[in-house]
Amino acid sequence: MPILQPVDARNPAVDPRLARTLWQWLALGVIAMLLVPAARGPVYLLGNMPFWLVLAPGIALVTLYRHALAAAWRARLVRATPRRRRRFGARRVSEPLFQKKRRERALPGHRPASGARF
Repeated sequence: MPILQPVDARNPAVDPRLARTLWQWLALGVIAMLLVPAARGPVYLLGNMPFWLVLAPGIALVTLYRHALAAAWRARLVRATPRRRRRFGARRVSEPLFQKKRRERALPGHRPASGARF
């Protein structure tokens, strides 16, 4: 019985044989589409040839490298997001609203707003 090992979700391994086969299939499919006019049409048993020559290996490659593509997209979005610059003296931690009201009530000479009840 084979021993099952957990796959690290952050760094999934891509089988290099499968990746090489898909890249070769995609390259040969594009070359066939460009050079052989009959490869651009339908085949009775297989269906639409552009799908099998270009789209199927392309979709398989995107699925195979989906984690790397998602990480690259996240990194691009983070770089593209405008950031506000922080000023050194402007850091202030806000206090909860109930503590703020309690502190305001404790100040001498503070009168509550008209209609306010305690």
